[in-house]
Parts: sequence; structure tokens; C-alpha cells
Amino acid sequence: MRVAARKRLLIAAIILTAAAPLLFVRWNEPTAALQTFKMLAKTGALCGTLLAVWQLLLGFRLLAGRTLTDLIWVLNSHKTIGRWVLFLVALHPIFITIYYMIKKGFNPLFLEGGFPFAGYVALGMTALLIFLAVVITSVFFRARLAAHTWFGIHITSYLAVSLVFVHSLPIGMTVGETSLRPIWWALAGVVIVILVLRVSFRLGAFTSRHEVSEAIKVGPDVMKISMKPARRRMNPKGGQFVYIRRGLWGPSRPFTVSHYNDDTGELAVSIKALGPTTTWFQSMKPGESVYIDGPYGVFGQEALQSKKPVVMIAGGIGITPFMRLSRAFGSQSRDEIALFFGNKNTEEITYKKELEQIPNLHIIHVISQDPDYPGEKGFITTDLMKRHLDKALTAYEFLLCGPPVMTQKLEADLLKNGVPDAQIHHEMFSY
Repeated sequence: MRVAARKRLLIAAIILTAAAPLLFVRWNEPTAALQTFKMLAKTGALCGTLLAVWQLLLGFRLLAGRTLTDLIWVLNSHKTIGRWVLFLVALHPIFITIYYMIKKGFNPLFLEGGFPFAGYVALGMTALLIFLAVVITSVFFRARLAAHTWFGIHITSYLAVSLVFVHSLPIGMTVGETSLRPIWWALAGVVIVILVLRVSFRLGAFTSRHEVSEAIKVGPDVMKISMKPARRRMNPKGGQFVYIRRGLWGPSRPFTVSHYNDDTGELAVSIKALGPTTTWFQSMKPGESVYIDGPYGVFGQEALQSKKPVVMIAGGIGITPFMRLSRAFGSQSRDEIALFFGNKNTEEITYKKELEQIPNLHIIHVISQDPDYPGEKGFITTDLMKRHLDKALTAYEFLLCGPPVMTQKLEADLLKNGVPDAQIHHEMFSY
């Protein structure tokens, strides 16, 4: 099944399963207003819980990556669903409070109703506060938080979902009084399985252990780290990336596979020192064991299947996916294969000689901070590309990888020039 079809199927499954529990809600209230408050409360509780379970599934790349290699799309879907979870879960305390005050004469948010009811309500309130913390830090403060701080907050979503089940199974009327109850127990079992798998994954299961075979400097602040498989080998396609972890308890970060040996399974990533974490990954030494999972990503795959000429646009370390894709395009019969490569100066051009040896590849270097450079200076623009390309921009497949500012501006400019969105592909992976 094609990736696009899998995406549509997944979206349909999420919507249908999230809405399905509402079929179990009883229409037995004496007034329309009371029934409305009940339905809104149940929508928040039941649909929000289902979406939260989907959140756990999509946020765990071991499971999501087995279904869809387009992990970027999966993670973006995960973020979108997170916002809906917060909205739906917030509906429940508001309308269940109104419902209880009208029908039973007390306010559950004040922990009225006696023990153990009030205790289970307190667990639900705790879950809501955790959801608030997870979503707010992810949506509004992700860029300001250190990776380990954000991850520590984010992983508490497992606790929140667990508390939701402990809260709802004893006191939820629809869960306790209808045939939804065994389904709810099954969902709780799914959460437990995901948690066990996640812990196992952290302990090295389902990953491929590699040994660093070489670490060499290939440019200013850029290291090429080569790794050979110590057990299961991988077979990454051009443009794909993997997650690398130094030791079982170290942080895991995504890096594009810049080189791959089909005979030995040895792969290499090219890491630029952009901060403490990437600098730490650069310090890997030969003989060191690392844990890799993947490969992930679909960057370049649609362009490889197209017969149109190709334009690759790289900024700085964004050259890494094109190291393999350039060779793949070069082996095909195409009218034109162009690479526009932007850097601050000529010393920062990574893999310059290697790129020049790739057959059928026309390279245009664009230098931004060297006024004496004899070639193209400044930044890559659509006007600059027009000067070097034989056809109109609309005739090409475009692949962009580089700083977000560059990628977003060029994508917008290409669209203004009439290039169809389906012919523009960019890579901006994250963890």
C-alpha cells in the first residue's frame, strides 16, 4: 500500500475510533439541557481518551515508523492531535461539573461526593494538569527548553493516560454501565503494552547495535562518523535518516545517512557542531558501540520516481541527504540534475571534491560572505536558479534541505513562480 493511502487510512481510523465511544452513551436524561451537558462531558472524556491513546502510539517511533516511514508527517500528526486532546479533555471537567450540580446537587471539582468518589476525581484532575503541562510546553516553549527537560515533561503523558483509566473505570457511568467497559479494559491493556515496549526499546531492544569504525573531520565543525553493524544491518534509502544513541541511557538524535556501503552495511552520518549535543555526538571514537533505529523518512523518494529534471538546493550541512541522492539521480536518464549549494565561504563547502566526481551533476556554489568569490554570491534565489537552468521552473522537481529560514523562503518563492506544491519537497526532521 502506498504511503499516501496509508496516511488516509490512518486518519480515518483515528477519527472513527475516537468518535466510536459516543455510541455507548445513553440518552436517558429527563431534559434536553441535561442530556447536552452529559454528551459534551462524555465527548471530552471518551473521545479525548481515545485520542490520547493514539498520541502514545504516534509518539512512539518504533510503532509509528513500522507503519509509515514518513516519520515527519507522523510527528506533525502527533502534535496536531495533542492540541485536540487538550481541548477535548478540558470539556469534561467543565460539563461534568454542570451535570452533577444540576442532577446530584454537588460540585465534584470541590472533591465533594464522599470517598472513594472524590479520590478518583482527584486523579482525573491530576491527569488534566499533566496534559496541560505536556501540551503547553510542547506548543509554546519547545524551542526554549533543553531537549532532556522537554522530553522529561513530555514522557509524563504516559502517567496522565494511566491516571485517566484509573479515574474512569470505577466512576465513569458510560464505562461502568455499558458494554464499553471491556473495550476500555482492552485500551488500558494497549497502554500497558506500549509502555513495556517503550521501556524495552530504551534498553536496546528493536535497535541495531553498530560499532564506530571511523571518525574524520570533513569540514569546519563537521565530522563524518562511520559505523559498521555489530548485529542487524540496515538498508537505508537515499535521503533517509536514523536515530543514534550513544549507550543505552544517552540521548537519541536524528541524523541523515550521508554514506552507505551496500556490501558491508556500513553507514555514515555527517554531524555539524551546532550546540552541546551535536558536539558531544561528534566526539564518538572508533570501537565505541552505538544504538541505531530506523531508517525513517521519504525525502527524495517521490522525485526518484518522477521523470522530471531535478533541482537540489542545500544550505550548509543540509548537503547530507544529497550525497546519496545525487548519485541515485545521476544513475538515471534525466535531462538535467542541478545542485545549488549555499555556504558562507569556500572553506565551509563540505564534500566538495566528492560531489564534483558524481557524474551528470551540475553544481552551482553560492557564497554569502566572501565578496572576492568569483562565482555566485549572496543567497540562493529563484532568479539565480533561472540563470542556470535550461527550462522554466515549473518543469523541475525541487528538493530543499537547509536552515528553516532558507527552506521556507525558497518554498514560498517557488510557489509564487507557479511551481506546483507536489513538485516541492523539503526535509526538516526533528525528534
